[in-house]
Amino acid sequence: MIRFSLFGVQVCIHPTLWLTLAILGRAYCVSSVVELMSALLFIVSAFVILLAHEMGHALVGRRLGGGYPCVYLAWLGGDCTNETARLTRMQGVVMTAAGPLASLAVGIITYLGLCLYVGDFILGTLFASSFALGCMPCIAVSEFPPLVMFLFFYLIEVSCWWTLLNLLPIFPLDGGQIMEGLMKSRPQMHAISLAVAVVAALVFGTLGLWLLTIFMILLAVLNHKFYRESKY
Repeated sequence: MIRFSLFGVQVCIHPTLWLTLAILGRAYCVSSVVELMSALLFIVSAFVILLAHEMGHALVGRRLGGGYPCVYLAWLGGDCTNETARLTRMQGVVMTAAGPLASLAVGIITYLGLCLYVGDFILGTLFASSFALGCMPCIAVSEFPPLVMFLFFYLIEVSCWWTLLNLLPIFPLDGGQIMEGLMKSRPQMHAISLAVAVVAALVFGTLGLWLLTIFMILLAVLNHKFYRESKY
């Protein structure tokens, strides 16, 4: 376990986080120094996004409700706890929304840095748009140092996808928790979460994104269980 304090927030990192990021970054099948560096850049970029996300929850929650927040990162995600905070329902919604906004902010800052690096706003925007879609244009690695472009690529790609994934209205993702804070009916909230999770699983399955497909299926099963329990 790695433990440290950041802006007064206690952060704990479980070894499973590095294992999951290494698998997603395909570190298990590298065959060259460039591929190894690319995998390491993915791990670093994803870690920065995940940490920024949870710190968004922690800092905004502490600002609104006080307390002593703690951040725990493990597997592919994290958790921010602050049992001593005193938050209203709407303040809880704001704190939850702060996580995706923080991870998105990393992507926006990276996009601006990319534009400055390539020296052309239009070219930087084209690169960033491709990166967000998971594509690396050939010109990006032929005209500029590959490893530098890989860093921009991963920061923008992970930022966009992680923000989008977390804002899906599926409990207990951030989007689902925001929906929970805005709705009075828990059965209805879980029913919406179940429907969205099933649709998302079908979409991800069609795209061949099997890890996300399995994740959505698990969330669908979980919300089906919660839906049945909340009716009684």
